[in-house]
Amino acid sequence: LSYNSNSIIMSDENFGKSMANAVDAEITAFRTLQEEIQKLRTDQQLLMQQQSENEMVKQELDLVDSSGGDGQVYKLVGPVLMKNELGDAKQTVEQRLELITGELKKVEKSIKEKEEKASEKAKKVQEMQSAMQKAAVEAAKAAAQQAAA
Repeated sequence: LSYNSNSIIMSDENFGKSMANAVDAEITAFRTLQEEIQKLRTDQQLLMQQQSENEMVKQELDLVDSSGGDGQVYKLVGPVLMKNELGDAKQTVEQRLELITGELKKVEKSIKEKEEKASEKAKKVQEMQSAMQKAAVEAAKAAAQQAAA
């Protein structure tokens, strides 16, 4: 029966490398999720800005409507201001607000899902790194015992 301590050390090194590669892959996936979340947050801010602007337009149209006068509403079409019916303008703004609200809900849902995935990835990376440290300590103990023997 022959015993070769080099083969044990080599297999530990291969295991360590494969585990390190797995951790690197998880970290890369985590970073990708973080980038996606950041992009979604940027989209969310843009949508919130558009929503705010359209809410202000709606308030202004309501003021024109409640004034009872013959308030004129104009729509910018390219470089030209075109006369627009108040009812049409209000309807357009309402539709825009509904669309923006729907998109905001989708983005918020995506952010929540991605944050949950990122949290799971972070936990998994932490567990894998802990396991690697534990394996390294065990390998060091085994090498020390072999050296002492």
